[in-house]
Amino acid sequence: MKCKEILQNSLITLACLCFVIQLFFLMWPYPEFNEFGQKPFSLHILDRNGTVMQILALETGERREYIPLTDIPPLLVDVFIKAEDARFYSHGGYDIFALLRALDQNVRQGEIVSGASTITMQLARLISPHGYGYAGKVQEIWNALFIEARMNKDAILELWLNSIPFGYKAIGVASASKIFFGVPLNRLSPAEFVLLALIPRSPVKYSPFTGGEDVIRAASNLAERIGLPITAQEIKIALEKARIYRKQFSWPFYAPHFVNFVAERVTSAERAAGRPIRTSLDLDLTIALEAALAAKIESAYTHRIHNGAGIILDNATGEILAYVGSQGYFDSDFGGQIDGIHIRNQPGSTLKPYLYALALTKGFTAASVLPDIPSYFGGEEVYIPLNFNERFNGPVRLRVALASSLNIPAVYLLERLGVKNFTDTLIDVGFDSIKDQTSVVGIGLALGNAEVSLYELTKAFALFPRAGKLLPVTWRRQTNFDQHNWIKGKQVYDPITAGIIRDILSDKTSRVMGFGPYNILNTDFPAIFKTGTSNQFNNIWAIGATPRYTMGVWMGNFSGETVIGAPGSSLPAQVVVQILKELSDPDDNFPNIENAQQIEICTLSGGKATPLCPSVMLEYFPPGVQPEPCTYHIQINGQIVINYPPEYQIWAAESGYSFENIPQNQAAESLHIVHPGNGAVFFFDPSISPEEQAVSIEVIDVGSFHPINLFLNGNLISTGTSPLKCNVPLVQGLYTVYAEGVNASDQIQFEVR
Repeated sequence: MKCKEILQNSLITLACLCFVIQLFFLMWPYPEFNEFGQKPFSLHILDRNGTVMQILALETGERREYIPLTDIPPLLVDVFIKAEDARFYSHGGYDIFALLRALDQNVRQGEIVSGASTITMQLARLISPHGYGYAGKVQEIWNALFIEARMNKDAILELWLNSIPFGYKAIGVASASKIFFGVPLNRLSPAEFVLLALIPRSPVKYSPFTGGEDVIRAASNLAERIGLPITAQEIKIALEKARIYRKQFSWPFYAPHFVNFVAERVTSAERAAGRPIRTSLDLDLTIALEAALAAKIESAYTHRIHNGAGIILDNATGEILAYVGSQGYFDSDFGGQIDGIHIRNQPGSTLKPYLYALALTKGFTAASVLPDIPSYFGGEEVYIPLNFNERFNGPVRLRVALASSLNIPAVYLLERLGVKNFTDTLIDVGFDSIKDQTSVVGIGLALGNAEVSLYELTKAFALFPRAGKLLPVTWRRQTNFDQHNWIKGKQVYDPITAGIIRDILSDKTSRVMGFGPYNILNTDFPAIFKTGTSNQFNNIWAIGATPRYTMGVWMGNFSGETVIGAPGSSLPAQVVVQILKELSDPDDNFPNIENAQQIEICTLSGGKATPLCPSVMLEYFPPGVQPEPCTYHIQINGQIVINYPPEYQIWAAESGYSFENIPQNQAAESLHIVHPGNGAVFFFDPSISPEEQAVSIEVIDVGSFHPINLFLNGNLISTGTSPLKCNVPLVQGLYTVYAEGVNASDQIQFEVR
């Protein structure tokens, strides 16, 4: 009985001692272990359907893929265990029997021929590298005990198999399988398992790429020792296969710009975990976009256009579905590795929708009439002399001005709304690029003299199909998503404003003035578009959206090199239309503009239609807003004539319209100087030739056909009848303009700086 008690007490004491030892190794700091656990794995970047797009190399150029132990073929695990540490599951980190055997062998040979390192000890050496010899072996054992206290056997085995260096820039069995045999682990043969297990012992000596009979002999001996029935012929065949695959194998390399974009945003925790990263990208769609871009760029070779980029977003989920940063990633002559989706370029007219949306929030309506006449603008404003089609169209409704992308109405609007208000709006809708340009942009911002990215443009354009809500863009695939409950975003515009802009950008009729009746944007599926071209035609853009998708395309040169000729925005527009047509769903339609009212207006004046208006249409207005009746059409002696407001009468006269039939009491007020405005300040625009930079002085005296004398700083410079127009070259100085008629006069001042 006493012996039994002694035995029980001894066992309890031993158990307590083991517990204390275990607790010591668990609690004692082992910072190298924690650091090793944070070492990154190669990122597996997958598309939304699970296709591997790239397996990224580490900063060292090596690839270290993570594979769970449960996904490693059991036979491969068994081969590695038997080859390196047959009693792995029965020891506590070191194998005393193996150590004694190795000591005996080393003494007999007079040198170290066996290290007796267990799998845990090998992992310890990877975690805490040390010198060789007996001191190093003791440190290995010590660190192995720390590891065993912190991890179970399967976790140790998994970490070791994923961390073994194989040479040839391969770390871990998953990467080694691809590099040496060109296939995943689950496609290796038993002979290849054995060859793989040999390599870590000496990557140079046992490399399947260079080894010969010595490798076959070593592999046969290992197979025999672990009881695996493999013939020398099978090993020889496996070696030949490895040498063939070495010439044929290459790592998957798709969507490189997108993969770089994702890699910059993956967390350090995700890199350490090594799990595959499932992205939102549709690789097939990206390849289709890449091909369409390449074809158009090739067709534009004579225009010296070498680069292009495109992106497609899902309006419901915010997912990036396609992403092409350049027409050729390896095109070193033209900077193919530059990501054109994020570089900044002048956007041309693609900013106009946000300007017109701002106007709608400030009291303008889609029926408001804007001047499309030769104009100069005061302050630090840039005069843009012509529209793209080199015509002036007189009074145009806001709807037509935006749909036809007319320049002068846009500049006119921005002058009245204020540049700061517009830059604030652009920043609010996601143009972060504008933040550091607010002090340098002027009224030319209406035509895109700032620099923004394609990413920003496309993301912001999605506001309009999304009823004014900003799209939170993501590169991660969204799962369990309810298509009837779109991802939320900041409400930037009210739904009526967004709906009216959307309706304008899909209006084929209102687009005719700027683009003609037949153009690529007139699609047979619901879509909205905006195109843009920078001053020197070196950046051409097209942005489009259907109810479900938003897409943007840029073409130009990363070098900033100007193109030859004026290719226009039809090239990127063709790509956008082509891809959106393939994605369109006949059942998709843009939502109705809820709570908006439709009122019949005059198509010329934008006023509420009267019986005198020959052409009318329905236009959207916010609730409670009523347009004034049309005043352009009046009846004189039974005939309907057009009575243009004063600011359009010079344009009308130059266009061949006669005012002779309009009595003076029906006409505008008496003589005044229409242009420039009193106190205007003019600045030279370096993008415009000096010959085109003249101040236009315009005087009207409607209803009077008596001579008008026009004086500049007291000197008579012109005499004529109303409407009178005279151009004065831009020369620095302060000027007084005096116009004198028979019964009236007017005077203004302006300055040239």
